[in-house]
Amino acid sequence: MLPEYFEFSLPTKLIYGFGILKNIGHAVAPFGKRRAILVTDKILLKAGPAEMVKEGFNGTDIEIVCTYSNVPPNSAVKTVMQCARLAKKHECDMVIAVGGGSVMDTAKVANLLVVKGGKIEEHMGAYLLDPNDLLLPSIFIPTTAGTGSEVTKIAVIADPDNDVKLPFAEEQFLPHMAILDPEVTLPMPGRLTATTGMDALTHAIEAYVDKEWSPASDALAIHAIRLISGNILQACAHPEDIQARGAMLVGSFLAGVAFSHSMVGMTHGISHALGGVYHIPHGLANALVLPEVMEYNLDARMGRFSDIAIAMGVNFPQIVEQGASLLKANMRPDFVTKALDSIEVARQWFDIQSFKVKGLAIDAMETLSFIDQWFRKQAAKAGIEKVRMLNRQLAYLTGMPLDLKSAGIDDNLARLEQVATTAMEDGSMLYNPREPDRESVIRIVRKLYRTRVKPAPVSEKDLLSIGTRLEKKDLKDVFKDSEMLYDILLDFYERLKTDPGIGPALRKSGLCVQFVYKNPEAVITIDATKEAPLIIKGAFDGKPDVTMTMNADFAHLFWHGKANLVSALTRRQVTARGNLPKTLKLLPILNPAYEMYPRYLREKGLGHLVLG
Repeated sequence: MLPEYFEFSLPTKLIYGFGILKNIGHAVAPFGKRRAILVTDKILLKAGPAEMVKEGFNGTDIEIVCTYSNVPPNSAVKTVMQCARLAKKHECDMVIAVGGGSVMDTAKVANLLVVKGGKIEEHMGAYLLDPNDLLLPSIFIPTTAGTGSEVTKIAVIADPDNDVKLPFAEEQFLPHMAILDPEVTLPMPGRLTATTGMDALTHAIEAYVDKEWSPASDALAIHAIRLISGNILQACAHPEDIQARGAMLVGSFLAGVAFSHSMVGMTHGISHALGGVYHIPHGLANALVLPEVMEYNLDARMGRFSDIAIAMGVNFPQIVEQGASLLKANMRPDFVTKALDSIEVARQWFDIQSFKVKGLAIDAMETLSFIDQWFRKQAAKAGIEKVRMLNRQLAYLTGMPLDLKSAGIDDNLARLEQVATTAMEDGSMLYNPREPDRESVIRIVRKLYRTRVKPAPVSEKDLLSIGTRLEKKDLKDVFKDSEMLYDILLDFYERLKTDPGIGPALRKSGLCVQFVYKNPEAVITIDATKEAPLIIKGAFDGKPDVTMTMNADFAHLFWHGKANLVSALTRRQVTARGNLPKTLKLLPILNPAYEMYPRYLREKGLGHLVLG
């Protein structure tokens, strides 16, 4: 069944890749000459990601003319006003945000103030801008995998004077470009990885069960749930794992797009209230509240919660094992008891013929429907317990608090009524699949304050083992000058020409391929148009079938078999002029070269250049 109406759009251009900030010039070239304000926080300014971004933009037409780094963990009205004034002072016409949700929310609303002026409270609300109103071009670079703010049209700013959070929603908040580089998330501490990751998981789960779901948001949310739940423990236990970090970053992005279209629900309503009244960090509040709200919403979205459980790895045998005792207690026939002795027999038990054999006077199809519903409910419940267990495991790995008292509430919930009032007034409550009520909010918050849960140990078996560890070897400026490049690559290409596996295929191709290298500069042409292929240094009088231009370091990476040429063309690490499809057909025959090149370097006494 489809909803009666839904919309979907994603005007933000997204770029993903490890280390892509070091070679971002081609991606930002369409923006032309710009004067940008860099919005970040003091920790990121010191830890390295902000400096990495500055270096990445060096040599582009975008000049970072000022930096605002006073963004707190929960951005406030004063913060946004200061940021906007700084941008106006330096006549900025672009906003670059480097950080987590608070940084990006600050950048969004500050951008609005720079263009429209006035007080921040005057702009609070949803879709107040005219569709033709334009904000300054913006580029967002998330350093946490949690908020998804790089692809959402929503911002939340704290008003500490009134203990509330001010909501903003504008289509124009969507940045023109989002850059996802897992390298900038590597310094993120374990507890922050845990809480921001659970924030992203909350976005995905609430997007999937809320009232405004759509087929598009469903697809994104379910895949986000798979990525986040399957990688969050690994990212916390092994923060250097590139694959886990990348999966979390992409999962956060997908969840952000999903909830930007279907919204969030009661979990966020309560979390916003806990943040506004007690200043509980948003990701931590979501982590604690999420399983309680899932339980509250269970009957309203049972089928969808079972989908979520399966996406998180809950499988059929687990459900049967967990629910066997319940079935035995409520359905007494001997064949049921025997059926539950094994999964296969259990499946046979559901066969229509078994009902006939036993002579049961019931409609088989109705019974099968009941069984299906029962299993889906057990799956949904198992999914809720999976979230609770994730919290306990994250607490073991990172020290993440598991109750509101440990999270910092030390007044015995003296302001509980204020929390309940604030939560019930939160716009997120409108999208919850089950109507929220004040008593349930109070009950959930009290439970989270009083309940004491112990961390759950995590073994290596619980973690993903497929992660790719960060390559420590620096690839920058492998070839010190043009002479060194010619010395290494000319001789290597001669070996390829005479290799019994590669040489004949090269001659048969009849291709003429020219390589133009940069940093250092060099030109080498492989001309196989004649009976005996030629390797030519420098200028070439003929017309190559294709001319490929690349950084010399990329060539070094490629001949190690560690670079994807097709991907490099998409990322503009390599540019090609001429008959590229014909040339790409040579790639399969080059496989032996990836073993030859490291061996060749060692023979030349250059073993220190060989990559691990």
